[in-house]
Amino acid sequence: MSGSYFSSLQRSEKPLRPPLGASDVEQRRAIYGVDAPGLVCALIVLGLGLALTSAIVLVGLAPSFVPAISSLVAAPLAALFLFYAAVMLRSSLVGKMCIRDRLVAALALSGKERVLDAGCGRGLALIGCAKRLTSGKAVGIDLWSAKDLSNNSPAATRANAAAEGVADRVEVETGDLRKLPFSDASFDAIVSMTVIHNIPSRDGRDQALRELVRVLKPGGRIALFDLAFTPRYMEILRQAGMEVRELGRARLWLMPCRSLLAQKKP
Repeated sequence: MSGSYFSSLQRSEKPLRPPLGASDVEQRRAIYGVDAPGLVCALIVLGLGLALTSAIVLVGLAPSFVPAISSLVAAPLAALFLFYAAVMLRSSLVGKMCIRDRLVAALALSGKERVLDAGCGRGLALIGCAKRLTSGKAVGIDLWSAKDLSNNSPAATRANAAAEGVADRVEVETGDLRKLPFSDASFDAIVSMTVIHNIPSRDGRDQALRELVRVLKPGGRIALFDLAFTPRYMEILRQAGMEVRELGRARLWLMPCRSLLAQKKP
């Protein structure tokens, strides 16, 4: 990417906000899920259990062999667990929307592109890109792990696309980022959010990034956001001939996260 593109990026970014109107009722029906739902549920159950234990001790209903000091331990732990559950829920339901807006704006779509969402989940970024398209197409691919995102499935993604009014611009496929089922230079732009870190090995993550570069057309852009390993992502993308810059930082889930933008040389 030329220096002029990067220097103008901040001026050109606009929040991804569809105009309000009759279709806004349909848009609110889309449900994009909660990240790490098992962990969130565990935190809530533990927090409520400890809060109940603390209350029982404080009002004197606990068995005599349970020391009163136990409430001094249970109460702060309950508050900690419930606080972090709230943080995770807010990150999933609010924070990721802001990150999605930044990534989609950075792709600077004209409307005619073929866009890939690598690890699309229930379609948050996929549908965000589709809303910017006219004659183009947004393609989502995922392995549909419900452990990483609640009720994650192709059917849920298609239902969200229909609710948002972009079903005709969305395609959904099943596949592994380490071996994408697409030919070289298939896409004008690629987006990926909180996905690549789920690949357990460094070699696997590196391979996934190289696959993204392979299926990207010359001059195309990759907008990527993740929780960890982003310095390594930058290294691998640069080794593959991409020009890379950091779009911004955030603290979703109280973790330091980064957004990256890379462009393939023409």
